[in-house]
Amino acid sequence: MPVPVPVPDLACGACYRRPMLLLPLVCGLAPAWFTADVVRTEGRWTADGSRIVTTATLRTSDGRELAVTQLGGHADGYTQVVWHDQAAFEPGLRVRVAAHQDGATWVADEVIDLETGVATPSVRTVTRKSGKPLYWAKSCAQVVRAAEGTSAIPGDGEQQVVLASMAVWNEDVASCSFLDLVDRGTETREVGRDFVNTIKFRDDRWCRPAVDDDPERCFNAQAAGVTTVTYIDEPTDERDGEIVDADVELNNVTFRITVNGQGTGSAPCAADLANTLVHELGHLLGLEHTCRGPMDPERVDHTGAAVPLCTATSDPVITEATMYPYQECGETKKATLSPDDIDAICRSHPLADDPGACEPPDDLSGGCCGAAPDPRASAALALLVAALVSGRRRRSALRR
Repeated sequence: MPVPVPVPDLACGACYRRPMLLLPLVCGLAPAWFTADVVRTEGRWTADGSRIVTTATLRTSDGRELAVTQLGGHADGYTQVVWHDQAAFEPGLRVRVAAHQDGATWVADEVIDLETGVATPSVRTVTRKSGKPLYWAKSCAQVVRAAEGTSAIPGDGEQQVVLASMAVWNEDVASCSFLDLVDRGTETREVGRDFVNTIKFRDDRWCRPAVDDDPERCFNAQAAGVTTVTYIDEPTDERDGEIVDADVELNNVTFRITVNGQGTGSAPCAADLANTLVHELGHLLGLEHTCRGPMDPERVDHTGAAVPLCTATSDPVITEATMYPYQECGETKKATLSPDDIDAICRSHPLADDPGACEPPDDLSGGCCGAAPDPRASAALALLVAALVSGRRRRSALRR
């Protein structure tokens, strides 16, 4: 196996250190690459209300116009941003696109903004509209474990690691933060906007499954996991910035999930489950990364200090944090927290602000909180998918 090296953001957002994988390994289809200008975009909700899909009209360099779809965008007062997967189509952008056809539909596999050279949007831990930090309004974030688990680990060994990973955060922040991860047991369920925080393993396809009116959407092969955070994004709403749903998906397709070095997957790069999941749970709680990828925009931490490039720092406060955006194959050190990780949660959810209610988020539409709200409801949500590793901007703070 080649010596692992950092994969640049141009390929995959911020990624684990591992050899490059080509898009066909994820999607099973050979994409066509072309350069084009984004002429116009139109977003819509899928019929089940779980995702926004944008159709962009692209004008290629030879004058053709193509309609290409991607996850995320704007529809009916909501925003969905897929972080570290593709640059978002916006009118006026000149982009380099890889796409494949699903029937009559062109589906984007990779989108690179040629003006900035960034393949993914920058990570922001604030709302899109008002810039307010994200937060959990209740004393806990309740988590459901998908009952099928993963075939990578014998028996229910992976379920025990999930519980232990949640306990790592709970125990380490208990003296300074009210926020807990609470296990709600196992259920057979898919991820989606449903007010249920779900941990889901992917063994067969590193993709979000198709729904009735939208095809399968594959993730970057270099991400060992992705986390989708749903939050209220409406400046006039008193709950602006509140997280109401967060789902974690774990990759046993282009990575080999292991526990104590053992796993039955066939991928060459081992991703220790606790190492991956403790990091992902940091995203679920509202954290980002301790340094920037080579093409991330400049930003500052909670002190106002500039966040350095990952390639330009050897500061152990940054590089030894669980939320540092790179790992080696088989690495395990992110399964425990550094003082930086602990401090971030304690700043964002201090004991003094404990709301005293460990329960699901209040409903947005006046009904049962277990049902997804109508996409046309007045309270706007923004969906954020944070890949397991991404560029970020804080030293020991949280801006969600």
